[in-house]
Amino acid sequence: MHKILSKIKKKIDPNLIIAIGVLIASFSALFVYIKQANIMSKQTEILLEQTKANSWPRLSVDTDINWLDQKLESLRIKVHNKGTGPAIIEGVKVSYNGEHTQNWSDLLSKTQLPDSISNSMSNSSIYNSVLSANENFYWVQFKNDPELAKWMYDKRSKITIEICYKSVFDDYWLLTISGENGFNTTQKLDTKQCPILAHEMFKT
Repeated sequence: MHKILSKIKKKIDPNLIIAIGVLIASFSALFVYIKQANIMSKQTEILLEQTKANSWPRLSVDTDINWLDQKLESLRIKVHNKGTGPAIIEGVKVSYNGEHTQNWSDLLSKTQLPDSISNSMSNSSIYNSVLSANENFYWVQFKNDPELAKWMYDKRSKITIEICYKSVFDDYWLLTISGENGFNTTQKLDTKQCPILAHEMFKT
């Protein structure tokens, strides 16, 4: 038995032992590299999400109303970016009674504004605009004619505003304002494009 073991030991090539050792060391190094790569990938994803969170925009639409002796004098609609990054507005939709409108004049027409009330207003366009963090401005102001301001105030429950915007990282949100109290509802979208169709765009 001792002689047989001695013959087997003599037949084992030292180079084979070295090769096997190198192979084991290579597999160990490969395993460590894969593990490190997975950890680095997860760390990169976490860092990217943190960077995105620090650059998220958050739009809101607020209404400023001025009353004098219980009479409505003016109504102004303000757009405000309360987030930490720029808001890139890609779509705006304003509907009246569920029907989309093209601009403020079209909206006034759909409310059946009487000829006795002027349609005088001051407005700025937010379509295809960019609002930096903490930037705000008045989108439209009904301040020259109290009757027009009152008319729009009374019609507010039938008006729905939708604003689609994105961050610099192409994350999309849809802001919806509706109801008498003008509640703001913001939904983060899973898509990488604005859901508002071209023919529905409100361009002023």
